[in-house]
This record gives sequence, structure tokens and C-alpha cells, in this order.
Amino acid sequence: MTALSKTDEAADEAAYEDAAEAAEAAEAGKDADGAAPGEYEGPDPDLDDGEPGELPPAARASTGVAAGAAAIVGAALGLASLTGTWLADLVSARRELTGQLESANGTAAEQISAAYGTPWHTIALFNGLTAVVALIVSAAVLVRPAFGDSGLRPVVWVRAVAVAGVVLGALGLVIAAVMRFDVFADLPTVPGQ
Repeated sequence: MTALSKTDEAADEAAYEDAAEAAEAAEAGKDADGAAPGEYEGPDPDLDDGEPGELPPAARASTGVAAGAAAIVGAALGLASLTGTWLADLVSARRELTGQLESANGTAAEQISAAYGTPWHTIALFNGLTAVVALIVSAAVLVRPAFGDSGLRPVVWVRAVAVAGVVLGALGLVIAAVMRFDVFADLPTVPGQ
């Protein structure tokens, strides 16, 4: 047997195997590449129009990593607006100390305001700002599809976490406003003044 006939035989076997695979795929409702009609398998590595393994822009955007991260950040900020942050505590302690130093020779009402009122209102301010940021970040995740590609909606858990961020941020904002305007707890007063 010559080398040419061996090569022809191998080529015939490969063509037969390819034809058999195509027939099996057609019976299963798939095309020759093994994908269902209309199903996207990914980029063709033989094409030079993109990096091998790179997803098309629609597939990249639909993974939702950025939306998921933003939703988690929004929910965390909403929770922080309810529980307080270390920055608010730090600034509050500083305001309390400077207020005590400034009102050392002041009246009892001035000392109470400096030791209790100003730090309380400072915490309310910082918690309110944190709540506003939580609302903005979480709402941006929810409304992004309206301003971008309308076909790209965040996955269910991302929307759920973003809604939780909006709710926590709104609660934090209400509580911060209640704290700031002394709705439920007035400043202590000295009896007889």
C-alpha cells in the first residue's frame, strides 16, 4: 500500500466521522457545531475579529458583576445608615470635646447642648448622608436598564439586594431626620431654668 492511498483512506475516515456527527446532531436538533439553532456558543477562535475567549459586548454586560457589587454596596450603606459609622462616632466625639472646651464657663443649657446636642446632631448628619448615598447607589442599580440597554436587566438577586438598599437607605434617612430635629427626644433641660 502506498503512502498516498493511506492518506486518502485517513481522509475518508475523517470525513465519514464528521458526517456521522453532523447526522447525530441534526437528529438531536442541533447544528454541525453541536449548538441548538439560534444558540450562542461563544466566539469562534478561528476568527480574527476578537481575542480568543473574549465574550461579545452583550454577553460581557449581562454578567452583572458591576450591578451586583453596586447593589451590595448600596445595601451595606443602607445598613450603616441605621447602625452608624465609625466616622460619625469619631466626628461626634471630636465635636463633644470641642463643645465642652468652648462652653466650660457657659450656662448649664450651653454645656448640655455642647455635650449632648451637638454630637447627637453630628451623628444624625453623617447617618443621613450615608443614607442618601445608599439611596443613590441602590436606585442607580434599579434604573440603569432604563438608560442603557433596555434588554439588560439585573438578575433577580441583584434587584432584590438593590431594593433592600433603597428600603434601608430610606429608613436611615427618616431616622436621621428624626434625630436631627429632636422629634422623639428633646435635649435635656436643667430643672428650674
